[in-house]
Amino acid sequence: MIARSLLGRTLFVTVLTVLVTHIATLFVFQRFYVAPLLEYTIQDRANHIFSLITALEYLSPTAQSAFIREFDDSEGGVIQSATPDPRRIRSPAPSSRIFLLQQRLQLRYPATRLWITTQGQLPTVWIPLHTTHGDFWYITQRQRFDADFPEKWALLLALVILLGFSSVYWAVYRINRPLRDLTQAAHCIASGQPSLLKITPDIPTEIREVSEAFHTMQHALKNLESNRTIMLAGVSHDLRTPLSRLRLALEMLQLPGPPALDPLIQDLEEIDRIIDQFLDFARDRPHYPLHLRTVAPLAVACQERFVSRGIPVTLDITPNLPRVCFNERALERILNNLLENAIRYGKPPFHLGLHQKGKAVCLVVRDHGEGIPAQEIPHLLQPFTRRESSRGGPPGSGLGLAIVARIVDLHHGTLELRSPPEGGLEVTVRLPLPNDSPPDLTS
Repeated sequence: MIARSLLGRTLFVTVLTVLVTHIATLFVFQRFYVAPLLEYTIQDRANHIFSLITALEYLSPTAQSAFIREFDDSEGGVIQSATPDPRRIRSPAPSSRIFLLQQRLQLRYPATRLWITTQGQLPTVWIPLHTTHGDFWYITQRQRFDADFPEKWALLLALVILLGFSSVYWAVYRINRPLRDLTQAAHCIASGQPSLLKITPDIPTEIREVSEAFHTMQHALKNLESNRTIMLAGVSHDLRTPLSRLRLALEMLQLPGPPALDPLIQDLEEIDRIIDQFLDFARDRPHYPLHLRTVAPLAVACQERFVSRGIPVTLDITPNLPRVCFNERALERILNNLLENAIRYGKPPFHLGLHQKGKAVCLVVRDHGEGIPAQEIPHLLQPFTRRESSRGGPPGSGLGLAIVARIVDLHHGTLELRSPPEGGLEVTVRLPLPNDSPPDLTS
C-alpha cells in the first residue's frame, strides 16, 4: 500500500507541512492584515457617506443641485433623488462588505438600509442619504465597491495547488526510485538471480553509498559461492579416485565363504551417494530448462523402480491431471530424495500420491514412521542439518531436504512438511499451473 511506503509517508509529511504552513500564513495574514484593512476600508466608506450627507444637509437648494450635477468621486458613483425599482432590489448578504457598511451606517442613522439592484451586467449598490431637505441616493457599481472573489482566480488557485502537489509527488518519486530499484535487486539476489542495479549520477549521495555497498556485498557473495562450489567440487572429485580404487580392490578379492565384503561395498556406495549430493548442492544455479508436460509418467516410473528393489511403495494418481512446467531430471531427483528419506528414516508402507489442488498439481510422499515435530521442520530444511535422534542411525549428509527445497523453489513451487495425527511424515510439493509460456531456469 502506498500509505505504508516511503513514498506515501514522505508525500504525506511534505503535503501536511505545506498545508499547515499555508493555513498558519493565511491565519496571520487574515488576522493582522486583512481584518485591519477591512475595518479601515469600511470606516473610510462610512465616513465618505457621512460627508455626503453633511454636505447635502448644509448646502442651499441651488448649491445642492450644482453639487449633485457636478459630483464625481473615485468610486464612479452618482447622486440622484429617484428611488430604485422595488421589484429589482435585494438586501446584501450578511457576509458581504456592503452588509458591514450598512451596520456601520446604522450606528449613526438606525433607519439606513442598503439595496442591491442589477442594471445591465454589473450589480449596483444603492445607499440612502437622508437629509432635512429630502432623501437622496448614492449609487455606485458593486464591482468597484464590494467585488466578489472572481471565479477565474479560484480556478487558477486550484490549478496552482494541484501543480504544487504534482511537483511534490514527482520530486519524492524521483528520490525514492533508487530505493525501489535497490529493493528489487535484493529480491533478485535472494532468489538466486543476478541483480541489475545501476548507479546513475542523479542518485542522492546517501542512496549512492548504500548502492555501492550493495554492489560490494553482491560481488563478495558471488565470490563466496564460487569458492564454495570449487572447493566442494574439487574435494568430491579428489575423493572419487581413491574410492574407485578401493571398490575395485574389494571386488577383486576372492574370499571363500559368505560375502563378508558386501558391507564394505555398501559403505563405499553410501559415500559415493553422499558425494553426489554434495555436488548437487554445490551447483550455484542448476541449468534446468522447464517443459510443459504431465507428471504422471515420471511418478509411475519412479514407483516401479522402488518396487523392483523390493520396497513397498503405493501409487495414487488422480486421472486427467493438467500439465505443469517442470524439468524431468530435477523432479526425478525430488522424488528419489523424498522416497530415500522416507525409507531411511520412516517405516513402510510408503505412499506416493499425485493430485490437483486449486491452481497447482500436488506431489505427496508419505511414510508411517515416527514423524517430525512441527517446531523442527524449518530447521531440517537448512543444509547439513539432521535430527539429533537420527545421528546415530542411518548415514546421511543432511542435504536431501535442502536440495529438494532448492529445486522446488527453482520450479516456482512450494514445499510443505507435516506430521499427520495418525503418524508418519507427509511431504507435499506443489507445482503451479502455467499461465502463459513456461519459464526457463537457465536465464
